[in-house]
Amino acid sequence: DPFSDELHVLAVKAKIEAMYADIVGQVTNDVVEQLSFVDRVAFNEITDAWEIVENIGTFTPDFTPTNVNDGLPHQCAPYLIFKTTRPRTVGKKFLFPFAEDQQDHTILAAGAITAMTAFVVEMLAPRAVGGDVTLTMGVIRTGVASWYNFLVGVVSDVIGTQRRRKPGVGA
Repeated sequence: DPFSDELHVLAVKAKIEAMYADIVGQVTNDVVEQLSFVDRVAFNEITDAWEIVENIGTFTPDFTPTNVNDGLPHQCAPYLIFKTTRPRTVGKKFLFPFAEDQQDHTILAAGAITAMTAFVVEMLAPRAVGGDVTLTMGVIRTGVASWYNFLVGVVSDVIGTQRRRKPGVGA
């Protein structure tokens, strides 16, 4: 790759900040941005697993949510599904906690759906790194050396439940 690690990190940072900007008014203002890591990964043919080869940089996204209302319970979050060319290989993105005023009885308000749709559009748009190199969002498939680009995003108006389990337990 002819482009520096720094250019890749800056492109990832810009991409994430552009996506987050679309939901800044829906997310409760007690959410604080955190340090993000950009890693180079490779598929290990011996272990049949994707592994981090090296960390190429870190950044803290510029994201200051503006909604002053109470947030939804910790387990509840708006979510997006991203489809690929392989029917059962999908990406799921649970968003930051939206404020309670963004929903009514677990159904998201029109403004929240519009913001999430803008988030999807930004997420699906390639981001230039330099030359003809672009960042595209996708998902790796566990157990095989396959990468699937996201083709379309689906926005649900129903708030999802992001379950937390002990590592190795459940699906």
